[in-house]
Amino acid sequence: MARAIQSTFAVLISMASAGGALAQEPPYNREIRDLKPTILDLKGLSSDSNSASLDLTAQVGGLAAQHSGLSVRQDKTAVRVSMLGDVLFDFDKASIQPSAEPTLQDILRVIKSIPAGTVVIEGHTDSKGTAAYNQDLSFRRAKAVAEWLAAHGAEKSRLSVKGLGGTRPVAPNTLKNGADNPDGRKLNRRVEFVLPNSVAAKQG
Repeated sequence: MARAIQSTFAVLISMASAGGALAQEPPYNREIRDLKPTILDLKGLSSDSNSASLDLTAQVGGLAAQHSGLSVRQDKTAVRVSMLGDVLFDFDKASIQPSAEPTLQDILRVIKSIPAGTVVIEGHTDSKGTAAYNQDLSFRRAKAVAEWLAAHGAEKSRLSVKGLGGTRPVAPNTLKNGADNPDGRKLNRRVEFVLPNSVAAKQG
């Protein structure tokens, strides 16, 4: 009988100990629970970044619909707005035509709406002329656009200028038979505004 009572007490004590162990939350459970808000916050940041990127794309897409000579394309880190050089400049010149200023004003508004990051302004030419001359002309044209933007309210420290000459054509300068392709060369004469999307801006 005494042995039975001792056994019963042992079982009760064992159950109480187990109950106490179960009542106390393991430390790793608390850590996992505490991590959940952090994970949710990161998901929210990703969503906000995507929304900002879509908003930027929508803005420049609207500009392309409003102004002739503009086109837009997007990659993972930037939105590119391409403006035809024939709209911006006279032939072989680097002085901005007054008729181009309304379009530049709208591009400026988009640039000023981007909270952070560097805006790269690239000058491009067709294949006519020497590589050295085209590189110089493309740089002078990109610089003229950057100076115009800075003079009208853009932060100069956020503008970067590149002259790429004819090294990055978007259309053939000649036809398959070797003949000149004026339409292709026209597309290659351009200035591109490389606008950082929200992700790239945060990294910058």
